[in-house]
Amino acid sequence: MSRPTRAEMLELAEDREKCAARCDRNAASGDRDAADPTNSLTVRAQAETAANFARNHAREYREEAAALRDGRLPGEDA
Repeated sequence: MSRPTRAEMLELAEDREKCAARCDRNAASGDRDAADPTNSLTVRAQAETAANFARNHAREYREEAAALRDGRLPGEDA
């Protein structure tokens, strides 16, 4: 497989940023559900866990986007 072009890498970086934004929205939703006293303790705990996973995914997407903008493929050594 050939290496993506610079334009393709920038397009992929933009996609990763969109994915990070979606994960941020999901984390915010989980935070709201975790803080909602009308939810059961189990649902609140699950929502908190889901929000944390979403935040971690957003961070990973942003790291991938940064690597792509720098001309590196995600996972390549800096």
